[in-house]
Parts: sequence; C-alpha cells; structure tokens
Amino acid sequence: MSSKSETIFWKKKEFISFLLSILVFFIHSYFAQDIVNNSFISIFNHKISFFFSRSITQFAVPMFFMLSGISFFKGYNNKKYLTKIKSRLYTLVIPYLLWNTVWMLWECAHSFVSKFSASNETYPLTLVSILKGIFFYGYNLPFWFVFDIIVFSFAAPLVFLIIRNKHIGIATVICLSIVSLFGIYMPMDFFYYPMSIVFYLIGAIIGYHFFDYVSQKSSKQMQIISVVVFLAYILAKNIVPQELHIRNYLIETIVYTIAAFALWNIVDIFIERIKPRAIYCRSFAIYAMHLNVAIIILKILSLCTPENEWLEFPKFIIMVVSTLVIINYVCAFLEKFFPVIYALFMGNRVKKHQ
Repeated sequence: MSSKSETIFWKKKEFISFLLSILVFFIHSYFAQDIVNNSFISIFNHKISFFFSRSITQFAVPMFFMLSGISFFKGYNNKKYLTKIKSRLYTLVIPYLLWNTVWMLWECAHSFVSKFSASNETYPLTLVSILKGIFFYGYNLPFWFVFDIIVFSFAAPLVFLIIRNKHIGIATVICLSIVSLFGIYMPMDFFYYPMSIVFYLIGAIIGYHFFDYVSQKSSKQMQIISVVVFLAYILAKNIVPQELHIRNYLIETIVYTIAAFALWNIVDIFIERIKPRAIYCRSFAIYAMHLNVAIIILKILSLCTPENEWLEFPKFIIMVVSTLVIINYVCAFLEKFFPVIYALFMGNRVKKHQ
C-alpha cells in the first residue's frame, strides 16, 4: 500500500469521525414535544426531529466501532499488543477517566446549587456513585462507547484469536448476529449496546484482512451505487411509520454495516478537495462535550425566548451551531495556551495513528 493511500485513509477517517460525532450530537437532540396534535408545526417538528435524531444518525455509533476496530487491527500481531495498549492508555483511558471526573464534578456542583433552588434535583454522593462516575461513566452517559472500546482493546488477543482467520471471524459475526434474535448477546448490565462487539469485530476483520481495500479510492460506479444505497437507507428510515420500527439486532447489523460502507465510499467523491480545518480534528471533543454544552445553551435559549412550537426548530439549529462553535473555540484556546492539558483530555489523537 502506498503512503498516499494511507494518508488518504487517515484523512477520510478524521473527516468521517467528525461527521459521525455530529450525528451522535443529533441523537441526543430530539427537540419535538411529546404530544403531537394535528397542527402543521407540530407534525413538522416531529418529522424533522425524527429525521435528524432517529433516521440519519443510527448507524453513527456502529460505524465508530468499525473504525476503531480497523485502526487497532491494521497490521496487528500479538507482539504489538503492549505498544497498542500503551497508545490506548493515552488516546482512550486517560481522557475517559478525566472527562468522567469532570462531568461528575459538574453534576456535584449542579446538585449543590439545586439545594438552594426550586428544582431539588440532587445527585447522591457516595463512594459507590463516585467510583461509578469515574470508572463506569455514571455521570457521562455518552462515554459508554469509549468504555466498550477500552474493554475491546484490552481483549485484543482474544479478538485476534477470533479474526486471525477471516472465515472464522466472518462466521463469528454471522453467528453473534443470528443468536441475537433469541436474546443472546453481550450483557446489557455491563455493555450499553449489546451488539457493539459485532461492529468492532467487523472493523477488526477489515483492518487485519482488507485494509488495502478500504484505503483505496472507490470507483466511480461504486460511489454512485453508494449514494443510491445511502439515500435509500434514509428514505426507508423516514417513510416507514414509527410504530413499525422494531428492534431487530440482526437487521441492524446488516443495515448499519451497509450504511457505513456507503458513507465511506461517498466521502471518496470529495475527500481530496477538502482542505484541512482544525474543527475536523475535534470529533472526540464534540463527543465528550456536546451534551452538557448543549444543555446550557438550551437553558439560556429557554430563558430568552417564549415557549412556542414555531421556535423549536430554529432553537435546535442555534443550539447545534452554537455548541460546535463553542467547543471549537474552547479547544483552540486550550491547544494554544494549555497544550499539555489539551493533549491529556483529547488523547493526543491528532498526532498519532497507531
């Protein structure tokens, strides 16, 4: 594989990770009111909110798992295990613990203030809740994804045992997907999304056996097919009535994998024309900060604007744009004036592709 192909791969991964982090942001931003009446604005809000938060976004976290598997198992062998784990200590474990601690302290401060307000929304401060907050994302729910990746990274020798032979690896993915139909999957008390291991295995298989393929630019024909497939995925998500949306992990595995491959090929259309921008490197920051920053912005907007359904979508747009701008400027400030702190919180992942 040429160095140019690998450079393009990392550029694509960085840009797609940025897009996926925004889609995850959308997942947590469902803004429509619970009760739907027959008014135009009520129906519009529910349709547009569903579009942004439930239809175009659902493959985002599975694709994150796939990209993580690809990155870890690219050129992997067990002799590289300690080197890989050392890298993940900096890119995953330290940021995971730091962000969990920050948001736990934030909730503690919020709890303290709530004692003197009318909300009475408090959080119990016990040894168990503190340990859960720091080590098990107790006050930082979006980081369940990072927790899973850390577990899978430390279990790399076991994962490698499964995927070293591509036929065994593919058979394992198929078997895990099928048995999910019978309620057999990763324990949900420990893993937030029980199929996360399946998508990580798919990425691991690609990284170890097919990295040369995904690092090459897709053909024009494949790009066109991918655009059609991705549009069909979005269309199907939106035209099927919500009451008919059932949770089927086997179908999810197939559909989300296809959607992820489609997006990967679509980005080939324009990736070489994209100029490097600082915000494209902020995917981890967006993932780590979006929820609480957005909550603050929404509270400010609610104080400054009346309750009106016509304002829900404009407030959503303002909230998204403001959150991304704030995160970008906070990162730029920390990167310039406190580079060590910035590197610790962000895992220094911009400089390393290991």
